[in-house]
Parts: sequence; structure tokens; C-alpha cells
Amino acid sequence: MHSFHGAVVVTLYGPTPPGLWQLLSSYSSSGLLVVAVNNNTTPRSAQALAQGCWLDNANRGGLAGGLNRGIEVALLAGCQTITLLDQDSALSQEAVLTLHRQLRDQPDQVLGPAVWDQDRQTWHTPPGSRPRLLITSGTSFTAATWQQVGHYLEWMEIDYIDHEWCSRARQLGLEMRVLPAAELKLSQQFGQRHPNGLAHRLGLQLYSPYRRAVALRNLRWLAQKAHVPLDIRLKEVVKMAVKPWLWLALEPHQGDTLRALLVGLQAPPGQPFPRARLEGIAS
Repeated sequence: MHSFHGAVVVTLYGPTPPGLWQLLSSYSSSGLLVVAVNNNTTPRSAQALAQGCWLDNANRGGLAGGLNRGIEVALLAGCQTITLLDQDSALSQEAVLTLHRQLRDQPDQVLGPAVWDQDRQTWHTPPGSRPRLLITSGTSFTAATWQQVGHYLEWMEIDYIDHEWCSRARQLGLEMRVLPAAELKLSQQFGQRHPNGLAHRLGLQLYSPYRRAVALRNLRWLAQKAHVPLDIRLKEVVKMAVKPWLWLALEPHQGDTLRALLVGLQAPPGQPFPRARLEGIAS
């Protein structure tokens, strides 16, 4: 059995961005195990993945579930360092190898690249910053760290899973660091660029009403969790108090949005989201 020193776990959902397979092949050629998790609800062909491991997850547990199962495969293969990647992100082969080398030298850290938001043309995570939270894409850690901190919470599906997991890691004394030498380009594939100029300048993107309902349900829970820094909780609560009014004022399908928000306010945390209550609304 081939021995891998590290792995890249990439989640796939929706159309495949140009250049993704070439990027994954570059990881494989450097000796990394590529675990591609298909989170579409229907199986897809793995032929484009020349090397690596392919998993059909059918969106079980959302992004959190896809990452958890991909990481499990990497651990079973003996990988000691792992980088997570969304398909709408580009992180060079050398950047990934730099993250893994740093983890081998200083394993008691959670590392991430600097993150450039291509849609907004600004730094999401600036080079050399000392963040308390890292977005999931680009997050890198050792197998020991994963076993210490634990898995992503699958009932949350996607929104705020990075806030919760990073806060748990910090509570255990692990440091978050950004490596200036590693830069990730984020294209925000799953939130469309907002056609309203004011909404775009305010940082809004067009997500489905279902996605927003999940985010609201998750934030209701997260806001009560003491292991998440208070200022971060307050910032997210203030943003969520304002955004629904902007969604209703500046976007089409206000009826669907309002219905989703009402469900998000009522849906119980800690269990799968009640999709049936949003029947007929795009997810």
C-alpha cells in the first residue's frame, strides 16, 4: 500500500470549475493523497481524477459531512497532515506543501493561507494576520489535532462550521496562524455576485433561501456558545439582524426569503434541518 505523507480533501458541489482537475493532479504528483468528496446528490464520474480517492457523499451532513468523511479516508491512509479545500478555491501545489512542512515542524497549530476574495477584490484573510478563525478552505492541521478537536458538526451543514470548529480548537490551546507564503484565491462559487450595486458594496451575495434559513438557525445556537469569542458572536448577530431586511428590500422572491427566515427562526439546533418545511424552495 502506498504511503502518503499528507492529504488534500476537496469537496465538490455543482459544476466543476475550470482547471480544478489539473490543480488536483499537481497535488498528487507531489506525493499528496487527494480525496475528492462528491457532495452532489447524484453520483458523478471519477474519470477526471487521474489519481487519488473518490467518495460519493450525496451531501450527507452538507459541507461538514463531506469534510468529515474525506478526513476519515485520509487518516485511514496514514496521512499525518491534511489541508481542506473547496472547489471554488485555488491554492497552488507549493502553497500546500509549505503548509504541510510548517505543520511537521510545529504540529500544535492550525494553519491557513492568506485568502484573496476575487469577487470583492479584497483580502478576506490578509497575509501575516493573526486570526482567531480560519475559513474551512485552506485550513490545515495534523492528524493529532483533528483527533484532539473532533469533527465538524454535521447538523450545521455549512454556515458557521468554521467559527465553531476553530473556537473549539482555540479552547484547547491550539494557535491559528496564517502563512504569508501561502495564498488562496476564493471565487465564492456558491454565492452569486449580487446584481444590485448597493447590495454588492455592502458585501451581500445571492444565496438560496434554504441556505439563509440554515445560517439563521445555526447562528441562534452559536450566539449562546461561550467557547466562541464574545465579540465574534456579537458581530455576527448584528450582521444577521441587518441582513434579512436588505434581502427583503433588494432581492427578488421576497416571499420565499421571508418563509425561509421564519423557518430558520424556529428550526431546532442540534438535529438535521427540516427541509420538508421549505418544500418548493431551492436549496
